[in-house]
Amino acid sequence: MANVFAILTAIVLAAAAFIASKNKTKYEAEIDARKTEESRLHKSEARLEDLSKQYTATASEHKSTDETNASLTETESAQKKKNSGLESALAEKEAQAESNAKKIASIEEGMKELGPIDEMVDKIKTTSQDLAKLKDDIDANQAKLADLTGEKTRTEGVISSYRVKDSNYSNKRSFFSSTRISQIFPAYGFVTLPIGNAGGVVSGSPLNVVRDGAVVAKLRVSSVESGRAAAEIVPDSLAEGTTLMVGDRVVPGADGEKK
Repeated sequence: MANVFAILTAIVLAAAAFIASKNKTKYEAEIDARKTEESRLHKSEARLEDLSKQYTATASEHKSTDETNASLTETESAQKKKNSGLESALAEKEAQAESNAKKIASIEEGMKELGPIDEMVDKIKTTSQDLAKLKDDIDANQAKLADLTGEKTRTEGVISSYRVKDSNYSNKRSFFSSTRISQIFPAYGFVTLPIGNAGGVVSGSPLNVVRDGAVVAKLRVSSVESGRAAAEIVPDSLAEGTTLMVGDRVVPGADGEKK
């Protein structure tokens, strides 16, 4: 009985092994078939992608070609207009050239009456040289005139300055802008100034002592040297309660104050 059971078991195992082997072979075949289909699918997808790219490139090239054609059409139209304008300009220039030719012929006819052209050229050159020389002479004379005018202006300025100084000295009028008292001698009734006749102080001229914008005393120049001067304090001219101080501002007085 045990042998029978063993035999049956062996038969079942053999059958199972056979079926398993057959199923494995079929499964492997299916796997190979699936791989083949997947490879074909990948190739188809790659070809589809390549065709899509070619289509896109062709569409882009077609668009570019259309744009180029449109641009060329516009360029051709513009060139036709330009050519038309050039033709009109050419016709105008030809008419102008014909007119100029007539004018030249008329001028040549008139020049025959003037004599040989070489003689005219020599005369024109000689006249041009004479004109250039005259121009140089005029320029030189104008430069001399400018120098003389400048010298005259400077001389007149000096003369005017001397006239003003002479008038100031004649009228005993100092002509400096302002100065300061450098020393005071109250016992002797005079002060000294740090400028003299070189600075515009005139002997015998009236001066005013100014403080805070008001005249506080009057002076009269008594003696003058080149770089300093002395001036007497005019009696009763000192403002009440005022004492002259070194550094007080001094300016020329009015003309009527010297009398």
